[in-house]
Amino acid sequence: MIKRIALTGGPCAGKTTALSNIEEKLTEKGYVVFIIPESATELMKSGINISLVGLVKFQEIILKYQLQKEKIYDEVAKLIHRNKKVVIIHDRGVIDNKAYIGQKKFNQILRKLDLKEINLMDRYDMVIHLVTAADGKEEYYTVENNKHRRETVDEAKELDKKTINAWAGHNNLKIIDNSTNFEDKINRMMDCIYNLLKEPTSLRFQRKFLVDLNNSKFSFNEDNSTKIDIVQTYLGNTDYEKRLRKRIFDGEATYFLTVQSEQNDLSKKVITNQKISEKEYQKIIDISDTKYEINKTRYTFSENKQYFRLDIFSKTSLALLEVDVKDKNDVVNIPSNIKIIKEVSNDINYRNINIAKKINKDKSLKLTL
Repeated sequence: MIKRIALTGGPCAGKTTALSNIEEKLTEKGYVVFIIPESATELMKSGINISLVGLVKFQEIILKYQLQKEKIYDEVAKLIHRNKKVVIIHDRGVIDNKAYIGQKKFNQILRKLDLKEINLMDRYDMVIHLVTAADGKEEYYTVENNKHRRETVDEAKELDKKTINAWAGHNNLKIIDNSTNFEDKINRMMDCIYNLLKEPTSLRFQRKFLVDLNNSKFSFNEDNSTKIDIVQTYLGNTDYEKRLRKRIFDGEATYFLTVQSEQNDLSKKVITNQKISEKEYQKIIDISDTKYEINKTRYTFSENKQYFRLDIFSKTSLALLEVDVKDKNDVVNIPSNIKIIKEVSNDINYRNINIAKKINKDKSLKLTL
């Protein structure tokens, strides 16, 4: 087993302490832990900085350097993974570069290097964003422990938000805020990692709301949200929910296979969640006798310190707003521009698999099921 986790966040978010905790606790559980150092810091310490080459070129250099390092760590991990469980922790991932230069300039770099953003994003199994202390714990915010950090409290908040938005659209983005003390913040981060590694189980609490499209006002743009087209195919009728997912962003696609079971409280226990090739994806589609497909457009964005996913289902008037929560009873701060009809978290009719079955049976779907 090889898992890749990108640890990111705003200035003074606690990444240094978090990395130490991850290494110590996972090593104790028998994992081989690789930590890839932050590329920007390495380059600046060596004398390569923005003043020498300019901001955009500096981000291009970081991106190329990061990809080279990741390739080396992947090669080593594959050499030993047959006998060991390997976790690679990335002190920032390649998408972090977008937060500093914006989508348009980031796209210029990607075109120059012949790279696709969705492939860069989906190379990580999980992305954990630690919110800057400047947002919620201002009394602990400092620039004294990093000579390359110069942001004011307001600048730190803005950069933190840009970093979250840069990663919006990742299939497994977790935002760890400052709603608790720092020790519990680190513990919440570790819980996310344990869930990914199935230590001991992988449970997800999700709140889901039915959206009134006619009375909602959407103002998405490329700098504060990500639009991804999704094709989900559910296979067969078994005790487990087996799902293929095709994610399409900017004309490029990535593919995933997920197998999960439902718990008594309607939360999900993930059995398998892996990225697969297009060839593997098509082979599974071809050999499956029973399948139910849905097409939807997903807008992902962060607001009110929470990470939302808005799914608008194709050829229907159905839209669902989802948010992952730490606890089933957590308060969800719905964005003011989105009109909610009702919460459907515990309504099995609004599970994607049941929506898929109904769409494939009726070929049409009204606003309410």
